[in-house]
Amino acid sequence: MGAERAEVYGSRENYGLVLCRHCNEIIDTLPTNGVKKLYSLCDSERCRSLQAVPSDIGEEPA
Repeated sequence: MGAERAEVYGSRENYGLVLCRHCNEIIDTLPTNGVKKLYSLCDSERCRSLQAVPSDIGEEPA
């Protein structure tokens, strides 16, 4: 199917990526009209433990 036909029929490719916010591993792809990046958390124990650690960014110094 040509690009012109794809637009007419609303065909969507998997240009959307779901990436781990810590290690940038590709978790999944999504059908989108253009490139999109979404961030989530993978199943890695290392990434899960990083998520559990509170960040001090934006907090006032003691």
